[in-house]
Amino acid sequence: MQSLHDTHVKLLAFDILSLIPSSSHPNTVIRKGTHILSRAETLDIVTFWEHKSDRFLKFTIDDGTGCIPCVIWLNQLTSPYFSRRCSPDVRRIAEVAKSFATVVQIGVLVRVKGKVGVYRGNVQLTVVDVVVERDPNAEIVHEGGRSESISTKVGFDEGGGGGF
Repeated sequence: MQSLHDTHVKLLAFDILSLIPSSSHPNTVIRKGTHILSRAETLDIVTFWEHKSDRFLKFTIDDGTGCIPCVIWLNQLTSPYFSRRCSPDVRRIAEVAKSFATVVQIGVLVRVKGKVGVYRGNVQLTVVDVVVERDPNAEIVHEGGRSESISTKVGFDEGGGGGF
């Protein structure tokens, strides 16, 4: 099985939602039994968000193949997990998370990188980077860089037959 553990793999929502937790590798998921993943990148439109001040921002992104739940944690200054770290580092992490939360708005095209995880039985991305995409051609370019061709998804055969 090929490992892409710390690589942000460009995937469609359909692919992210079909990932399954790995039983042999903690904090990783498996893609179609062939790749071990822990991180993903996608380019989608924000369709929903819920903001709990100083706790988290949950939002959903949609690329037309599915909707991906995402979370940005905003509790770095109060979380016991971060209490062991150096205060200036934690403050900087909290500032970056808050800046990410300000760009997420419904209807905006965003490029999201995150750690793939499972929460309450559903795949979700814990966001490590989010950027508003201003180039209208970015979605086409992003889809062209995926590891599996889109023509395979819609069922075109390798022979290229079957015109419209």
